[in-house]
Amino acid sequence: MRYSQSIAVIGGVAAGPAAAAEAKRTDPDARVVLFERGGVISYGACEIPLVIEGGVPSQDLILFGAQEFEEEKGVEVRIWTNVDRIAPARNRLWARDTKSGASWEERFDKFIVATGAVATRPQVENANAKNAFVVRTLDDADAVRSSIQPGLSVVVAGAGYVGLEVAEAAVRAGARVTLLAPGGRILPGYLDDELATALAPSVKTSGLQLRAERLTSVVVDPAGRVQAVMTDARERIGCKVVVFATGVAPETALATEAGARIGESGALRVTDSMKTNVPNLWACGDCVEVRRVVDDKNVHVPLSPVAYRTARVAARNAASSGRGGSSKFDGVCPASAVKVFGFEAASVGLTLAQANESGLDAFAVDIEHWSRVKLYPGASRLKVRFVVERPRGRLLGGQLVGNDGAAMRANVLVPLIRDRWQIDRIDNLDFVYNPPVAPPLDPLYIAARAAIRELRP
Repeated sequence: MRYSQSIAVIGGVAAGPAAAAEAKRTDPDARVVLFERGGVISYGACEIPLVIEGGVPSQDLILFGAQEFEEEKGVEVRIWTNVDRIAPARNRLWARDTKSGASWEERFDKFIVATGAVATRPQVENANAKNAFVVRTLDDADAVRSSIQPGLSVVVAGAGYVGLEVAEAAVRAGARVTLLAPGGRILPGYLDDELATALAPSVKTSGLQLRAERLTSVVVDPAGRVQAVMTDARERIGCKVVVFATGVAPETALATEAGARIGESGALRVTDSMKTNVPNLWACGDCVEVRRVVDDKNVHVPLSPVAYRTARVAARNAASSGRGGSSKFDGVCPASAVKVFGFEAASVGLTLAQANESGLDAFAVDIEHWSRVKLYPGASRLKVRFVVERPRGRLLGGQLVGNDGAAMRANVLVPLIRDRWQIDRIDNLDFVYNPPVAPPLDPLYIAARAAIRELRP
């Protein structure tokens, strides 16, 4: 068969399959090949805590099998294939079968790197001990799940959303869990201190120990198995399993070795067309940095919605390059939420700390209001923080914490922040009023009124 062009997409999970499918849609006559070094090309990584808890087998998280993807999307899929090197300017790729070790060279016209990010381990003694895990892949999920038994002592290091979800899953699996939150900070980088502090009581009464300490080393037995951890408070905490939930790092080596530049965030620098500085090379997903629309800062946002969006832009441009107009990525307004231990916490845009770091003249207002009509079953108090820029009153960010109604209200704020709304415009919005869902005056309205009073006392 004669193809119009050949496009190599490197990496699976979210961005890679999305890019491969979009490239084929953009140019149905192209040969599109998806390379994945493992055996699964696409799975729901955010559902991994369900596997650790024990209610869902990891295979249920698989979204597409290789053959299914080929048949449905018209893309060639190479699983168990590692791409060792690329030379996009020379239209060359070097790949290796991870099972047989056989290697070969191929020619492609275009390259899309979607190598993602890797979970990090802290630089401490015995971080790679037996039963010391990170949580990023299906294999990680299965390894943690098989190691956790009822009554077993588990330490989770890190209290971001992954750490909280893993800790809750381990508690539900019957383990005795200690959650290490350095400095006592829950959801650092997502919530300001004032709202993060409000979550501590819910976490402490959830069946685990919450300790404001940092892990400094892992203690092992003569066989190299986890026996305990040491903390910066010089405490020894006995355990049989350690899970590191200390963040991720963009996997950039393949692209940088081909000459791609790194941005200020440590991820690959790309244009709004997802193009690198290397000819014929685009990048997308968790390995790239993107523009944060609130303050125009380039940041690393390793979230699935961002991965899908950047993948589609990269694929359209790679597949249509020289054949039509370009597609643009219009930046990101970071939005995230977690529901654990009976509470919801959500964050959109900038925290006050991030606004200050960006040099914006910002302030925050905090209110507390009912999530539904007070007398309706399930109603509870919801804390809302708005971050607002002086003097115009532009909405920069919002944070919501409560037992009910936080996450979906946070979604309302995304387009408002993107469109640079001033806070007094929220005062004129028509919010839903229905006793089972929302009170007569929505918490977002109450927060907007508080911000208006701060601006114009």
